[in-house]
Amino acid sequence: MPKNFSYPITFLHCRDLLEIRSFYEDVLHLQIALEQGSCIIYRIGEENQGAYWGFCSHYSDFLDHPEMICLTLVVDKKEDVDAWHRELVSKNVKCIKPPARLEQFGIYSAFYRDPMNHTLEIQVFDKDSKLK
Repeated sequence: MPKNFSYPITFLHCRDLLEIRSFYEDVLHLQIALEQGSCIIYRIGEENQGAYWGFCSHYSDFLDHPEMICLTLVVDKKEDVDAWHRELVSKNVKCIKPPARLEQFGIYSAFYRDPMNHTLEIQVFDKDSKLK
């Protein structure tokens, strides 16, 4: 059997790297992990348990329907979801579903659109619904 995977990177198409950079760095305060010309890769989470999102301007049209992708950022408590909601709305980020409890999933979350129309979710798990 092959060795386990080290970490995930989710790559997404974008039309405008400057617009993506402005949103993910200035609005969400993510740190660049690697710049590759037509791709920018951001670290999500702590170094020992992180993942990565890569935004690339060179992908062809086979990556259409960006709204069908949901990028979720997990926070520690309900108040963090609400604080992010206030922050994003104050920066005119389009909110498509304000903060609400979703009983069926054991979460509290809100949904937004990034500049490329990807769905962005900010959520917190209930105490008994944590990932293992």
